[in-house]
Amino acid sequence: MRKSFKIIFAAEQRGGLDIFLPIIEKIKNRKFTVLLFSDNKNIYRFARNQKIKCRLLTDSSFSNIEKIIKKINPDIVFADTNDSDFKFSIAKKFIVASKKLNKKTVIILDSWDSYQKRLGSSLPNTILAIDRKMKDDLEKLGIPQAIIKITGSPRFDILSGGKKVKERKNLVIFYSQPLSRRNLHELQIFRDIVGVLEGVYPEKEIIIKFHPTKENDEKNRKKYDHIIKNSILKIKKAGKQEDSKRLAQKAELTIGMNSIALVDASLMGKRVVSYQPGKNKKNDTLLSNKNGWSFPVYKKEKLDSALRNIFRKPLAKKEEFEKYTRNNSTYKVINFINNILKNGS
Repeated sequence: MRKSFKIIFAAEQRGGLDIFLPIIEKIKNRKFTVLLFSDNKNIYRFARNQKIKCRLLTDSSFSNIEKIIKKINPDIVFADTNDSDFKFSIAKKFIVASKKLNKKTVIILDSWDSYQKRLGSSLPNTILAIDRKMKDDLEKLGIPQAIIKITGSPRFDILSGGKKVKERKNLVIFYSQPLSRRNLHELQIFRDIVGVLEGVYPEKEIIIKFHPTKENDEKNRKKYDHIIKNSILKIKKAGKQEDSKRLAQKAELTIGMNSIALVDASLMGKRVVSYQPGKNKKNDTLLSNKNGWSFPVYKKEKLDSALRNIFRKPLAKKEEFEKYTRNNSTYKVINFINNILKNGS
């Protein structure tokens, strides 16, 4: 192998960056030149704070991304996955442009839902799947078996270790998501949750952890202000760079819709409620709900009893989580990278 290799990581959303971070941290000072690209200012600021070389794309046109790839001439291009439309997604543009220029392209799927939207119309050379279920789901959609490899998720590696954080009694974390376009209106969902907590647990304190967005970030952070102002609960907003893992560790209870952050909290052995009014068991794709690690609620009238009973329910045994959190997924992805560079395939 050559002494140095160039790897591009293209991340559009913070969830995508989180899956790359453990990999970048392990390889950035070795035989690899790591370059992160994003059009998300929040990702750019976070990456710079972490001493990761990151370029903020003010021009995310396909032609400019193609120029970048030609100039850098990377050995491998990783892109995150999201369900945004192609014309808005730099991740999908990086995949298409890289394939056009015959560069090795890889994605790590980080969620068990919306596969077709996340993948787009142009498949990468390799899809790294979290588990057998995800691989089976992809094959059912007609994705060629040969391009799917199971490595697990590097983001789950960090959930089992690190410094322990003391749980704070009465602290509730609410993970916000911009889901108005998907028949799950986050404003009404938050209003329902606040209304029930006021009646059941008026002593609770809520911290809102916002889903990082590229556009109208300040507007997004103000959308719950009317509910907060009129509530008897103590409600505050988490800082933009506040760590999701640490927040979940501190919380007595985690509530959200179908964010991967709920899976993270469940894998840390926390009590988790997933509130998705209008959904049902058949069309709920959240892994923690399917495995019984979190408590799903699909009807508003069931939310009261769910919150009353959540503290009486035993937590799932940690052995159930270890196939995800003690899977050495980061090293499996790095071994995959080394094999590509060594063998050229």
